[in-house]
Amino acid sequence: AGSRGRNRGIGIITSRHLLRALLIATTLAAVRCAVPGGRSRLSCLPGFALSGAGGVRGLAMAVPTAVSCTWLKDNIAQVKVLDASWYLPVMNKDARAEFSARRIPGALFLDIDKVCDHTSEWPHMMPPAQLMASTCASLGITREDHVVVYDGKGVFSAPRAWFMFKAAGHGKVSILDGGFPKWESEKLPIDTEPKPVDATADTPSAYSCEINSAMVMDTAAIEANIASGARQMLDARPKARFLGAAPEPRPIESGHIEGSFCVPWTDVLTPELTFKSEAELKATLIAAKVDLSKPVGITCGSGISACVVGAALHILGMTDTPLYDGAYTEWKTSGKPTFKDVEKSPYA
Repeated sequence: AGSRGRNRGIGIITSRHLLRALLIATTLAAVRCAVPGGRSRLSCLPGFALSGAGGVRGLAMAVPTAVSCTWLKDNIAQVKVLDASWYLPVMNKDARAEFSARRIPGALFLDIDKVCDHTSEWPHMMPPAQLMASTCASLGITREDHVVVYDGKGVFSAPRAWFMFKAAGHGKVSILDGGFPKWESEKLPIDTEPKPVDATADTPSAYSCEINSAMVMDTAAIEANIASGARQMLDARPKARFLGAAPEPRPIESGHIEGSFCVPWTDVLTPELTFKSEAELKATLIAAKVDLSKPVGITCGSGISACVVGAALHILGMTDTPLYDGAYTEWKTSGKPTFKDVEKSPYA
C-alpha cells in the first residue's frame, strides 16, 4: 500500500509539472531560433506565423511591441486597428483628412490632440483615465482586445498612442512597423470609401482603466533626477535642436536639459521608418553613450517622438521607461535652465 501511494504521488507531481516543462521547452526553442543580428524567429514556435522578416518584434513582451504589415493582414480580423496619425505643423499634412480619404480596412481614428488632458496648458498631455476609458468604449475596444496602432508617417505618432494604452494598463497593444506607407508599399488593401474621422464602433464596449502615474514624469521629477542622476534621460529630438543649432517648431529657444542624452527618434529606425534590428538598436544607444544596464527615461519636444525611442527600448526588453510628458516645451517655457552645444551633457 505504501508503494502504491508513493507511485500515485509521483504521478501527481509529474502531471502538475508537465505544463511547466512544456513552457520551458518552448522558451528553449525560442532561444534556439534566435538568428544573428538580435532578431528572433517566432515562426518556429507554436502559435506564431511570420511572413517575411520581422513579423513581430519584441520577444520579451507577451504581445509584440511592433508587428509587420504581413502579420496585420493575416490577423486583421482578430485585432482592433487605430489610425493614430499626428503631424508637426512644419510637416504640412492633415491627419484627419488623410484618414477620411484612405485608411487600413476597419480602422478607426484616435485623435491624440483630443484624447488628452484638456486642463493642461501643454499640448496632448496624457489623458485622464475617464477620458481614455470613454474613448476606448466608443471605439469598441475591450480590455481583452489586441490593439494595433499605425500612423501616416511610418513610425512617428503611433508609438505615442501605444504608450497611452500601456500607461492605461492595456498590455495587448502593438505598433504597425512602417505604418501606412509600408502597408501601401506592400500593395495591401486600402479602404477609400469616405469615412468620418469621428466615426465610432457600431457597438460600444465597456472599458475601465487607471493611468499608471509611475510611467509619467513631471518637472519636479526631472529636477530630482538631475540632482540624483538615477535615470539617463534620452532626448528624441533631432540632434541640431538638442545642440541649440536649429530652431524648435514652437516659439522657444532650442537646446537641451542638463544631463540628457541625444537619441534622435530617427536613429532607432531604418530609412523605411521601420524599427532597426535589436543589434542595431543596441549599437545606436551605445554610440549615444547610453549605458544599457542603467535605468532610462524618455523625453522630446512635446511627448510624441520620445515614444518612438521608448518603443525601441521595449523591443530590447527595457520596459521601465517613464516619459517626461511636458518634455522640452514645458521645461523651457517654465523658465528652467537649458544648455547649448554639449554643455552639461554626457558629451562634454
